[in-house]
Amino acid sequence: MLSGKELGKAIELAINRKLSSGAIKTKAEIARHFKIKPPSIYDWIKKGSISKEKLPELWRYFSDVVGPDHWGLREYPDQEHFSQVSAQIMQDSEASIHNAYQLITDERRAVIDFLLLTDHPAPPWVDSDVRAYVSAMDEKARQWLCGNTPSSKNNKLKKTGT
Repeated sequence: MLSGKELGKAIELAINRKLSSGAIKTKAEIARHFKIKPPSIYDWIKKGSISKEKLPELWRYFSDVVGPDHWGLREYPDQEHFSQVSAQIMQDSEASIHNAYQLITDERRAVIDFLLLTDHPAPPWVDSDVRAYVSAMDEKARQWLCGNTPSSKNNKLKKTGT
């Protein structure tokens, strides 16, 4: 298996082949497929740094333009093994979330339950202020996910003292 800059060059070549084949039009499509921000693609190429969990999907995604030898492999590792590892990671993550949920206050649990509600009426304590807070949090998260700093009065530098 390639690593470091060699892996980065292999990723770049695979991307270029995928683009040339017409299967995709932009690197942004790749980023969306892997649920990452476009700058992460450049880190993959520049540093050859990619999460081990993403490797099987990387191999699958580019399998139409490159084979296992492109990645320095004789053959692709057993996908069932990777599926089991992925399932274990997901199970551990879910257990961690469940444990954290059990440790929080009843108030925080009520807020989380409201945020996760789908197709149910909102609890009686939810008023216009709560909806405004949720909208503000959504907007801040959206801007953060897009790599922008949320613009608000609180982020501006303020004078202190005299």
